[in-house]
Amino acid sequence: MGLILPSFPVIAQDTSNVTDLQRIIELQQKQLEAQQRQLDEQRQLLKDLQTRVKSLGSEKIPAEAVETTTDEAPTQKQSVTADEAPPQKQPVAAVKPRPRKSAGIAQAEKRDSESPTGSNVSYFDPRKTINIPGTDTDISIHGFVEFQMIHDSDGLDNNRFDTATIPVDGAPSQTKFSVNPSQLRIASHTPVTQGRANTVLSIDFNDSVDRPEPRLRIAYGEYVNDEHGYGVLAGQTYSTMLDLRAAPETLDFAGPAGMWQTRQPLFRFTWALSEGFITEVSIETPENANYINATRQTRWPDFSVAGTWTVNGEYLKHFRLSALARDLRAESDIGVEDSEPGWAVAGSAKFGLPILGEKDNLKINMHYGDGYGTQIKGGPREGVFDPAGTDLETIEFYGAYGGIQHFWSDMIRSNLVYGFVDADNPDFVSGDTFESTQYFAIDLIWNPFERTEVGAEYLWGELEEENGADGDANRFLLHFKNGF
Repeated sequence: MGLILPSFPVIAQDTSNVTDLQRIIELQQKQLEAQQRQLDEQRQLLKDLQTRVKSLGSEKIPAEAVETTTDEAPTQKQSVTADEAPPQKQPVAAVKPRPRKSAGIAQAEKRDSESPTGSNVSYFDPRKTINIPGTDTDISIHGFVEFQMIHDSDGLDNNRFDTATIPVDGAPSQTKFSVNPSQLRIASHTPVTQGRANTVLSIDFNDSVDRPEPRLRIAYGEYVNDEHGYGVLAGQTYSTMLDLRAAPETLDFAGPAGMWQTRQPLFRFTWALSEGFITEVSIETPENANYINATRQTRWPDFSVAGTWTVNGEYLKHFRLSALARDLRAESDIGVEDSEPGWAVAGSAKFGLPILGEKDNLKINMHYGDGYGTQIKGGPREGVFDPAGTDLETIEFYGAYGGIQHFWSDMIRSNLVYGFVDADNPDFVSGDTFESTQYFAIDLIWNPFERTEVGAEYLWGELEEENGADGDANRFLLHFKNGF
């Protein structure tokens, strides 16, 4: 059997197969090059995403997010999730600074939000706010209806238990019903550049002692810059000398003797120096002044400054120091004008009483100075002219007030409150001039519902005049209050 040689057609077929293989190899090479370009694009995209995530303050995306098996045939793994980076087509949003949480820059934040206070200084958040369509402004309407039944052993003829008005010669007992403390408050809140703008308008019905009559309580606007930690307020509100966080609770509308009682027009700047300390500087109306045998005149506004340390410790909650400077000017009955400086310094604090209960607390306020009596509940006059009517002399005095608040349960609490004022009058004043007063209150308060309050309170007060004459009074008070 002989050898059979391949024929020409077979060689031609092999040549054709080699050409096909070359085409396949070239096609695969192009595909590999396309994949390499795609991988380069993916790596560049990953770098861009890492840069954008870093600019938003997020964690870096690990470089291992892309892995390759070989240089010739890379395999792409993408582990970037929606939490780690924004979608590719989403624009980078501006990062807003975190609002500062300070000791309380806005006026509404300067209150005691942990324990209830008396109606005259109370403030609570509204149940609901309503947005004004087409604006960023929210408004709220809230307040309370308060009804009191009052019986006095000595008729004070006043729904406020003002111990400076106790008759030293006695008076018939009286019973009074009152809705005068009821309040209506309208507030607005608008977000603005770097902060917020707030307004408050509030009225009660305590303008007359013997019948309900509307009275403006509060009317102010304020700008609060949360980014830089300051606030500016203009309008009528509580005096800067009043520490709202250290105001004890009484069912008696106006609170204890010695308490800073004025709400007056003022301009105030509040600055948060740290997370737990604010300072306040204000100029306030000088018109709240009263003199014996003289007519008030005004020249310069009152000036107040205060510093508040918020501690929130187990025992010490906060501590506050404040000071007042006044220009007292008056004209005597014979037409002589004279002026004297008035001043006051004050300290106040709130303490926790964990040995009695988790929410139990003690509030203390003390002050001393010259010529600021009208600012104080149960205080003396600012000054008096000498018998010749040529020289104005201010009246020096000191005072203190405070209270212990005990919670029997979440729904029942009691307060024990005391206050006093003692004046050092010039030697030439008349014998019936105010010299000192004391105030005592004890109560039991029940909250059957969230904003419903029922309570009973016993009050005792004493007034002593310069000549030694004195008088005392007892009051029994039933109290019903519903907030909205």
